[in-house]
Amino acid sequence: MKDYLDELIEESCKDPEFAQKWNAEEARVSIALLRKEANLTQDEVARRMGVARPRVAELESRPLSVSFGRMISYANALGVPIDKIVKSLPMAS
Repeated sequence: MKDYLDELIEESCKDPEFAQKWNAEEARVSIALLRKEANLTQDEVARRMGVARPRVAELESRPLSVSFGRMISYANALGVPIDKIVKSLPMAS
């Protein structure tokens, strides 16, 4: 059942610029939540991925622009199947 906020977001997403920003923010939150559900810090994920923490922060801040290979590495570091990450992301417009 949709509430007023759902309807407002749906209507606002008819504007392509808003939809792109909304999807990017939704993706950022989804990715970070998966890491937090795994009880991992960005430093721990970075160590598991073999990269510096700023690379993990960059991945989490712009997950829709990350390569699929990097996302697979992130999923492996979290210990989750890649499909869980893909399903958590909104469809890019």
